[in-house]
Amino acid sequence: MLQKSRISKIKVYSEEWFSARLGKFTSSEISFIMGEKFDTLGCYSYIYRKVGEFMSGQAIKVEIENDYTRWGALHEAEAIRKFGKHFGLDFIVCQQLITEENSRFGSTPDGLIVHRESLDGLQYEVSTLEVKCPPTFQNYIPLALCKTPQDVKKVNSQYYWQVLDQMDNCDALMGYFVIYHPDLKKGNMNIVEFRKMQPTGIVFGKEIPYPLVSDIKLLKERKKMAEQKFSIVKEELELMGSF
Repeated sequence: MLQKSRISKIKVYSEEWFSARLGKFTSSEISFIMGEKFDTLGCYSYIYRKVGEFMSGQAIKVEIENDYTRWGALHEAEAIRKFGKHFGLDFIVCQQLITEENSRFGSTPDGLIVHRESLDGLQYEVSTLEVKCPPTFQNYIPLALCKTPQDVKKVNSQYYWQVLDQMDNCDALMGYFVIYHPDLKKGNMNIVEFRKMQPTGIVFGKEIPYPLVSDIKLLKERKKMAEQKFSIVKEELELMGSF
């Protein structure tokens, strides 16, 4: 379950939001550490960037605003409303940073669906929600045709790992990936359920159990490796002193 204390009230993309994510590995970029091997240029570059942020106190703002993201921002709220209406939800917590002060990780799901509160009132059982609104049909349609998390992984592994990391950060058994395009009269929304404990079925007469569990396990291992590499690089820089 998700500790209530980890749900911030910081406005997304605000200066406070960037500061709170300073030096943290986040769901939107976690795919950098999820290649076939850990020791890749992309993985190390990401770790070095996060070490630099932490030691300088300056958030490196990878360009977020462009035509693609402006289109997405324009239509994501509409997609969330349609998703909520489809499932009969009265309330969705939208775009709140999930982290804690001493953690090296953070996540800002587009939505959190609260199922119940713990008996002590300190935790929520939640599902996560990630919405993508590609402006081009050639980017939208392959994702719109996805039926399973494994389909999403084949089409866009960045989105796949983003959803899994959101689930991991929120200790959620379920995550939803929503793809939406308002200009299509039919097929304008697709919802892919990421069920942690759902088997894929039978392959060569043998049941393949819970594929998300194995990938979440790999994700946790890679996050631990990234955290260790972060510490090693940080300590080496600190030993160098300053001039």
